[in-house]
Amino acid sequence: MTDKNPTAQAAADQALLVTKDVTVTYDLTHEALHKTSLSFKGGEVTALIGPSGCGKSTFLRSLNLMNREIPKCRIGGEIFYHGRNINTKTENLFELRKSIGMVFQQPTPFRKSIRENILFAPKKHGRLHGKDEEDELVETSLKQAALWDEVKDKLKQSAHALSGGQQQRLCIARTLAMKPDVVLYDEPCSALDPISTYTIEETIRQIAESGAGICQIIVTHNMEQAGRVSDRTAFFYMGDMVETGTTQQIFSVPKDQRLSDYLTGRFG
Repeated sequence: MTDKNPTAQAAADQALLVTKDVTVTYDLTHEALHKTSLSFKGGEVTALIGPSGCGKSTFLRSLNLMNREIPKCRIGGEIFYHGRNINTKTENLFELRKSIGMVFQQPTPFRKSIRENILFAPKKHGRLHGKDEEDELVETSLKQAALWDEVKDKLKQSAHALSGGQQQRLCIARTLAMKPDVVLYDEPCSALDPISTYTIEETIRQIAESGAGICQIIVTHNMEQAGRVSDRTAFFYMGDMVETGTTQQIFSVPKDQRLSDYLTGRFG
């Protein structure tokens, strides 16, 4: 057996996204998220867990600076994306969100065909040149989201004709069409039935194992889901990031009593 290339190994170990002492304050006075420092690598899935109102979604939405669009909301600390601090007043949010995509709780397909849902943003940004490139992107994105086999013969049909689970996978495919290296999921299965939920979880794992190096971060209230899809987990409570580690360690040998209580159902 030969040793791994040290340069390749160093690149694999390099975090795509790093937060240092990130805080989020609403109405200029209420600090909903206290100093939080975490790092996220390409190819890994990180689950953010904790009771309602604990700060996990607030933290997630700080990673692509969505909170900045809320009146009287301030994001403090540093957020490094590829080593560059993006938490600055001069950061171009339009450009940033091409690379840090997001999938929301409710499926949000455009009122267009399945094909046009995939092509809308890449066309708008001038990334495609000709029908062959368009066809390839549609197929590749839908395959990444495990939807191609179900819709390949009805690409011109309305996206709203799809089931809820299919619509959510279309939203994932639409996000992947911009070729981001970070994808954020804010409880993507909360509006779905168990079968659709399982399919979304499989899709997230397939993306992680595809070798594309995409960093995926998912907020979930479902601890079983966190255990199934994530490589690492971070537990939030009362605005604090209490504990983080591999998912196996977090669920089998929690170090903080609050995490242990949450996992055993004593609160949350």
